[in-house]
Parts: sequence; structure tokens; C-alpha cells
Amino acid sequence: MTKLDDLDLKLIYLLMDDARLSISELADRLGVSRPTIRSRLEKLEKEGIIQGYTIKLNPELQRAHNVVALVVKTENPEKMDEFEEIIEINRFTSTKYLIKVAVENMEDFRRVIEGTGVEVIEIMPILETREKKLKPKIKVPFKCDYCGKEIVGEPIVYKYHNKVYFFCCPTCFREFKKARENLEKVKLPKEQKVKDAHEHEHHAHG
Repeated sequence: MTKLDDLDLKLIYLLMDDARLSISELADRLGVSRPTIRSRLEKLEKEGIIQGYTIKLNPELQRAHNVVALVVKTENPEKMDEFEEIIEINRFTSTKYLIKVAVENMEDFRRVIEGTGVEVIEIMPILETREKKLKPKIKVPFKCDYCGKEIVGEPIVYKYHNKVYFFCCPTCFREFKKARENLEKVKLPKEQKVKDAHEHEHHAHG
């Protein structure tokens, strides 16, 4: 696997947040050129680090199904691939599997079980599914965007004005926010002065 750097990781974080971002938008947010983003994406895809860009469906579209988890035994696991109702397959011994089945009714459920020929050991109806958003566990040597020191462990990720910043500790994160707030305060009166000057000039000419 190719060694990743901080630009790769920032790119991954932005795409995890919104996979629809264009190359132009990514380049703008990361302050680099579009060819750089294009080549980085190609590298990450080629290396198998980015394995696809997915969409997340509204849960209302999936509520028509009853989702059931099953512990099953089978000598012929390939049969399970033939049924689209089987939405997840996890093997934990040579013949034992934990699978998830999404069906409309008991008739469909019976058809899947009979069709796959599996031996059902346990049935567990799934009442609720909550997806946990996982952060990428990648050890990348990169620097804090406030103090410049190398970050050890998980960074604090902060999105500000469509850009992404990484910090090594809560103190740097707090100081960065404080500095930004002060900058905003200074910027506003300056902009007001420029506006007033233009208006004054306009009246003088009038």
C-alpha cells in the first residue's frame, strides 16, 4: 500500500462527509490544483483505499422490509448469493454464518430459507438499525494546522468556510477558533470603512 500523507487523509475526510463533491470543489477546499486532486483520487482508487462512492437511502425506502438476522449452517454457501433478499453474509466457522435477510412477508422468508437449503440455528428479528460513522484508522505523519507539530493519534477535524483543518489537541483547536473569530471582527470594520469611503466618494462626486 502506498504511504498516505495529510492531503490524502483530508481528501478522505471530505469525501466521507459528502461523496458528491466535485474535483473543483475538493481542490478549492484543500487549496491545491485540480490535477493534484485528480491524481490523488486515481491513486487512492487504484490502491483500493477508496473502494467506491456510495449513496445513503432514506430509511423510509427501506421500511417495507422486515430485516431478520439468522445464524445458519450450510455446506453450500454459494446458494446464498442467488437471493437478493440476503443483504449481508458473515462467516464465522467453516460452515456457520450470520446472515441478514430483508423480506416483505413470511412467505418470502420461507422461500429464501428453502431455496438456500441452509439449516437455521437461530432467528433474531432486527428492531432497529443505527449506523455508526467510523473515522479512518490510518497512521499518517502530518502536522497540526495551528502549532505545526506532528500529530500523534487521532486528529481533531474541523471544517471552517468549506476548508478542513486538523489539530493535535483541544488547546490548538480552541486557539485557532479564537484567532479566526478575532480576524472576522477586524475584517468587518475594515469592510465597513471601505464601503463608507465609496459612499462618501459617490456623494462628493454627486
